[in-house]
Amino acid sequence: MEATLKALFSSSLFEPRQRHHLGLQAYMDLTIRRMHAIFDSGVISNELWLGQSRQREFAKLCEIMGWLGAFDYALHSSIVDHMIAVDALFNHASPRQVVRYRDEALRLRKVYAFGCTEVGVGTDVRHVQTQVTYDRKRHCLILHSPSPQACKCWIGNALRAAQVVMVIARLMVDGEDQGHHWFRVVIRKRENGRLQEGVRVMACDPKGGIHANQVAAIRFDHMTIPMDALLQRHAHFTDDGAFVSDLPLAERFIDSLKTFLQERLLFMAGIRHSAGLSAHLGYRFARHRLVHGADGRKPLLSQPLFRQRLYAIQLKALALKYLEQAVRKRFEAHWAQPPRRKELHLLAALDKAVGAWLGLDVIALSRELCGSQGFHHYNQIVTQRMDCEVANTFAGDSSVMAYQIIRDALARPRFVGSTPSNLGQWVEAKIVSQCAETAGFDHQQAVGMAYARALDLIIQEVESPQLLDSETLTDLVEVFYGPLHSWLSPRVQNLRQHATQTQIARLAGQLKPPQALISAMIDAPDYIRQFTRPLYEEQ
Repeated sequence: MEATLKALFSSSLFEPRQRHHLGLQAYMDLTIRRMHAIFDSGVISNELWLGQSRQREFAKLCEIMGWLGAFDYALHSSIVDHMIAVDALFNHASPRQVVRYRDEALRLRKVYAFGCTEVGVGTDVRHVQTQVTYDRKRHCLILHSPSPQACKCWIGNALRAAQVVMVIARLMVDGEDQGHHWFRVVIRKRENGRLQEGVRVMACDPKGGIHANQVAAIRFDHMTIPMDALLQRHAHFTDDGAFVSDLPLAERFIDSLKTFLQERLLFMAGIRHSAGLSAHLGYRFARHRLVHGADGRKPLLSQPLFRQRLYAIQLKALALKYLEQAVRKRFEAHWAQPPRRKELHLLAALDKAVGAWLGLDVIALSRELCGSQGFHHYNQIVTQRMDCEVANTFAGDSSVMAYQIIRDALARPRFVGSTPSNLGQWVEAKIVSQCAETAGFDHQQAVGMAYARALDLIIQEVESPQLLDSETLTDLVEVFYGPLHSWLSPRVQNLRQHATQTQIARLAGQLKPPQALISAMIDAPDYIRQFTRPLYEEQ
């Protein structure tokens, strides 16, 4: 971990346990202050995104965002919400608009929110109902939520802090629908200030996690916005009110989706590191926790049954690491090639869906490994489980992502006239064959296809530079048997035999997070003394 970020994590502003003793509003305000400190430090910005001036540092951005996710997933998600909104600005604004707003966006001089999701259609962006109508008499734009279903919902940062919301809406000109466009909408003149006329906001609390992300629902009630609120890379109004666009109407929706790819990789980085931290803490707990046996007290790690559980968790966490690497490398290699954007879209969907499923599984099982200590917020794991639960619906429903993946696999079968070379490819070919017979697919087949393609990527990532020995790779593949398909029976005998203390210690070394992220009592041998200290302090 670089020195700047390490210094931030060691400062009083980032003391990790204070979140558990603050009221909700104070915790939200703390998160915004932390965001400002992070952006002021310069360790991250949208300049590190692919397609921007420092895109060579994209891998570094993903790593830092992963660490932030492991530290506090609410902070991570609040930052991602701002950065997605800024990415929309950079993708759709004219050069003049980018110059005008670049500094405030990159440096968090104004907090941005991402106004895409609507309560009635979720992330089905094609069917958003929010409208912006051109008022020819006043030469201005009118932003309106025409029904309760059209209210923007689950909008991060929007409740109190955000001054700017990037809104995707349908543009109406003289009664004609001109399709999807992006608008930069100022909802407050200052952070935590009064809402502008025509905007109403309500909290989406109480929610099940990421409590510090100021998630809100927004209603626009005939809000007047200036003409240059329309992002003008491909569209603008002339001085005499004529609407001009260099994109045909049929292409405007696809163009509006440019900003929906890289965000999924950042969410994956967050949950991957959260899962890795949880697996690490399960290992550390097992080294310190003593249990009674026939020949005296020994560490919990000495127990074969416990090691079998822990080993499977470690393998899944390791699989997440290699899946993230494989997808990120393909994004870096192909981002500048527009014909490959559909391929990247499917990779992002795969990364998001399997990352959420596998990451949540690792976190939940790690919490169980640690017994009652795993249920204590100071030990971090249950906090991760609570906050990361949102991963299955962030940036698109994971099941819907799987449906997109299997539809593509059926439309463009990869193994016609060729032989699959690994288990992931073999399962994909078999599912495609099954679906061809029934002329459709079911949910289980879609999930199996997502895991099969993920496993294929993981195997390719590991095998080429031989990152794992053949025995460990075989074990990693075997933990995928369950979700791949019902007709694959897990071969657990190898996992039982290979779950040795030496092997588990070796994987623990590969999964160990930076020490700056670890505040759990169970990381230390004296965790019992720490836990019971109030009972022994003098009154």
